[in-house]
Amino acid sequence: MNWQEILFGDENYFFLAEIAIRSLIMFLFVFLGLRITGKRAVKQLSIFELLIIIALGSAAGDPMLYREVGVLNALVVFVVIFLLYWLLTKFIEHHKKIEALLEGKPFYVIRDGRASKESLTHKELAMDEFFSALRVSGVFQLGEVKAGVLETSGNMSLLFYPKEEIRPGLSVWPDYLSKKTDYVAQTDVYACTTCGNTQKVNAGEKTRCSHCLQNDEWVKAISESASQSEYF
Repeated sequence: MNWQEILFGDENYFFLAEIAIRSLIMFLFVFLGLRITGKRAVKQLSIFELLIIIALGSAAGDPMLYREVGVLNALVVFVVIFLLYWLLTKFIEHHKKIEALLEGKPFYVIRDGRASKESLTHKELAMDEFFSALRVSGVFQLGEVKAGVLETSGNMSLLFYPKEEIRPGLSVWPDYLSKKTDYVAQTDVYACTTCGNTQKVNAGEKTRCSHCLQNDEWVKAISESASQSEYF
């Protein structure tokens, strides 16, 4: 077993100092690049900007480790990427279609206390992630929410009903969701576990949701708000 090759590869230990210097230079390049974009957090990045960050990371990594890849080579890559970023940003400012293509656009996830028609056809939106985001925002049940918009950053913006207008809805908390059933024991108002639509369901009958038309499993609709619930 050759520990020299395992630890240093084809180089000697003097190359470690060179790696440190290369890494410092590339770190400064990446840092300055991020400052140019004006972004302060990952959540502020669009898909397009995230691709640029990945490209920068790839361009920065090789010069840090490989002697045959010069730092100036990576600098040329950086200049081209940021020039492309600047040009596309100008296009985005003047062409809404290009902006929608590169940045995406916000869309309604919740309307009037239940999942919107748009969200029901959005296959990439997983319900468990959706409910998790609502819990993080302090939502106890969907009847509290008048509207919810999924932003291009991935954040969710919520508009709540005034306390006196809160309606019964689907609780997004696991203990309630685990009680779903396709046959209810008592006639009452229940919430669809797929879209949050509330409707009367008769005892012993298998009922399909009238809103999403996809689900026949229900839980008892909750009329409490987050401030009234024992969970908060």
